Parts: sequence; C-alpha cells; structure tokens
Amino acid sequence: MKNILKTVCVIIGTIIGAGFASGQEVYIFFFSHGIKGLIGIIISSVIIGLIIYISLKIIKYENIQNYDEFLKNLIRNKKIKDFADILINIFILISFYIMIAGFGAYLEQELHINSILGSGILSIICYFIFQSNLKGVVKVNQFLIPILIVVIVFIRIFKYKRS
Repeated sequence: MKNILKTVCVIIGTIIGAGFASGQEVYIFFFSHGIKGLIGIIISSVIIGLIIYISLKIIKYENIQNYDEFLKNLIRNKKIKDFADILINIFILISFYIMIAGFGAYLEQELHINSILGSGILSIICYFIFQSNLKGVVKVNQFLIPILIVVIVFIRIFKYKRS
C-alpha cells in the first residue's frame, strides 16, 4: 500500500509539475468551451489514465528498472530509440528551464525577489533533490503532494463558502 501511495504522489506531482493540470489553465482552457470543454476534460483524463496504466503494466510485467530499459521495450529499433531518447532529453531540459524561469518570475511578481535569484534558488534545490536520484524525487512528492491536495481542498471550500 505504501508503494502505491508513493507512486500516486509521484504521478500527481509529475502531472502538476509538468503544468498539465495546475487548475487555472484547466479552467480557462476547458471550461471556456462549456459542455465541449467538459467532454474534453473527460477525454484527456481517460487518455492520461490509460497511458499511466499501460506504462505501469509494462514496467511491472517486463520487470523494468529504469528509463532506458523502458524505452528499449517500447522502441526496438536502436537508431529510432536513440533519436527518441535525444528528443525526450531535449524536451525535459527545455521543460526544466521553463519551470526554473517560471519560478523566478513568480517570486519576483509575488515577493519582489529578483527573478534570477529566485531561479537560482530553485536550481540549487533541484540540484540537491536530483543528487539523491529517484529516492529524492519520491520523498519530495510524498511530502508536497498531500500538502498540495489539502491546500487545494481548503481553498475550494473557503471559496465555495464565500460565494
């Protein structure tokens, strides 16, 4: 059960951290289209859920231990696998830079801290988390995601009572 909770926290943390579901974007993108937007949320959720389910099933049944093994299992052709690996790594690196820049901009906007300093702070935090490999990422998600869920529920309840 503990491993399931760890996995769920990492999945939620990854989806939110990747910017796929941070709330405001979902609201603006989907709900601005009315019932079609609601259908879009359902379809998107099903697709993401299926991708997660299939990925976890492959990992379990093929006894995959790392990302490289997973990619080799998905893409049998070495040249295509190597090309996909490069593209994925470029995407991850660009996403990381966007996250760092966004954090810096947020701190500047909300706390009037220089954006470069804010970006530097998050870069240092990420460095230490990454030094502990996957265990660090799992621990951070185990700590932050339950707090995030409680805060989101609290804000929703508070906002609901005010309206």
